Amino acid sequence: MDTKNRICLVVNADDFGLSSMVNRAVALAASDGILTSASMMMTGAAVTEAVELAGQLPELHVGLHVALTGGSPCADKRDVNLLLDRHGRLGLGPAFLGLKLQFSAEVAQQIEIEVASQFKKFTATGLPLTHVDCHHHLHVHPRLFDIISQLAGQYGVRTIRIPMEPWSISARLSTGHMLRNRMYRMVFGLLAQRCQEKATVAGLRYIDGVLGLYQTGEVDETWLLDLLDHLPEKGIFELYAHPEIGKVAGERELGALISQSVRKKIDELGIGLITYDDL
Repeated sequence: MDTKNRICLVVNADDFGLSSMVNRAVALAASDGILTSASMMMTGAAVTEAVELAGQLPELHVGLHVALTGGSPCADKRDVNLLLDRHGRLGLGPAFLGLKLQFSAEVAQQIEIEVASQFKKFTATGLPLTHVDCHHHLHVHPRLFDIISQLAGQYGVRTIRIPMEPWSISARLSTGHMLRNRMYRMVFGLLAQRCQEKATVAGLRYIDGVLGLYQTGEVDETWLLDLLDHLPEKGIFELYAHPEIGKVAGERELGALISQSVRKKIDELGIGLITYDDL
């Protein structure tokens, strides 16, 4: 597919493997909707099921959703004890974990152990590993980005998500949380720019922009139709979502991904639906 002279979208679902309800939504959005890609959470309670579903959906391309703030660790708990809450899970908040990472070499070492274990566990599934990203976008943390990008190179991963959302496109569409979104723009904008520079040095690819950050948890059919009308004529973007059966927000996002109106709009505008392997 020609990706240089048209507008193209990688449509990705995060948290694949988190639960059976997420897995079912991802499978439905891939088979009956516009979903082209998913990021698998190896720490999720339903990751075994997710691997089985991915094997049954050859059209769905799968990457690694590195998770340090959710689920059960892939590494031996004794080796990553500083990353765990009192229940023995990766339950620390992203801000708290980010601070610990910044000021503790021991925490950084344990994070490297856990991230390496997640790469290894994914590779053991036999699924092609198309890309890497991170739960809560925590990988924009400079020290974590270095760890993930180094391991990506070791495991032959060519593409990494960098959550840089074009303000010129999304600000007019996602008006419900302007104060939060302006903070996101400042924080993620600064950190993501540094990540782009590091990715280039590391030989990792990234796309022109990520869509959905300013609309986190609130993607629906109306918003998505509006977004499609405001995309530029050329460029490659990732739209990420969190479809889930049984939760109001997740059901809305699933509805947007399987909407016939959305599919029709994509066809009318000539938008290419691609995967990271098409880059």
